[in-house]
Amino acid sequence: MSSEILKNRLNTHFFIEPNTIANINSQLFFVGSCFSENIYNYFQNAGFACLNNPFGILFNPHSIALCIEKIATEYRYSAHDFTYHSGEFHSMHHHGSYKHKDAETLASRINREIEMTLEFLSNADIAVITPGTAKVWQMNRIEMIVGNCHKIPNHEFTTRILTETEIIKAYKDCIYHFRLINPNIKILFTISPVKHLRDGIQENVISKSRLISALATLRAEHPEILYFPSYEILTEELRDHRFYTEDLAHPTPWATEYIFNRFCENCFTQESHQYIEDARNWLRMKNHRVMSENQIDIDNWKLRCEEVGRQLRSKYPSKTHWPAQWA
Repeated sequence: MSSEILKNRLNTHFFIEPNTIANINSQLFFVGSCFSENIYNYFQNAGFACLNNPFGILFNPHSIALCIEKIATEYRYSAHDFTYHSGEFHSMHHHGSYKHKDAETLASRINREIEMTLEFLSNADIAVITPGTAKVWQMNRIEMIVGNCHKIPNHEFTTRILTETEIIKAYKDCIYHFRLINPNIKILFTISPVKHLRDGIQENVISKSRLISALATLRAEHPEILYFPSYEILTEELRDHRFYTEDLAHPTPWATEYIFNRFCENCFTQESHQYIEDARNWLRMKNHRVMSENQIDIDNWKLRCEEVGRQLRSKYPSKTHWPAQWA
């Protein structure tokens, strides 16, 4: 057996059914784990109209569903929605960065972001939901599942893994509220490949399995709901610790980009693939630091970048959204 065949057996490349749902003008919304932010950054850097995590990073399906519900119902936050701890008000529905010494300032920030997100979702084409864990933290004194513990002591919380029934309900709540905002939006789930090793290896496997199993049950009832196997690509196709960072939990930048490319190949038009490559090449050129200190060389490089930028716009006349900072 040849060395090339043996080398190929180190990976398990699997077929993903193509499902072209997006093009260079698609507006994309991302919500969920830190992995959603990684994929969002790729699209934002390529000049797509996109929005990510209006409540900050959220890991569990219950908190993700609550986020979409609050947006769809145009909920107005006020001081009574917050928990006071260590001299600051905290929104337990949100990521730990949602805190402030003044409750009204915090409420104003959250309400502005809800308004902005609602407007974006009304015209969005695709919502990508990336749950990361089925484990939840419930704050004992208010008997509420929280989006983040906000560095409040652990003894104030009870932890558990959501049942499959609870996860399916959360998924269905997401679908209902997305469609309440925008009946035409396409909804795609993908499980974050980031491992939650602090919960324990076995607990992480149970958690991820439950998220995936619940999705399979959901899609049997709602076949129009899309699924992309980010988790399976990292754990089964790449299947090697060299594709994880030093913490052995997060995918490396290379692995993240590989999953991003597989996602584009699966869900975007061929024109979109070429556009993303051209846009990223131009941005690398634009962000390149000219080594020469000669002002003429610097000015010529800037002119060259501007010309390549104009060529990019000319090559894709059908593209309607161009970031203002690209001008």
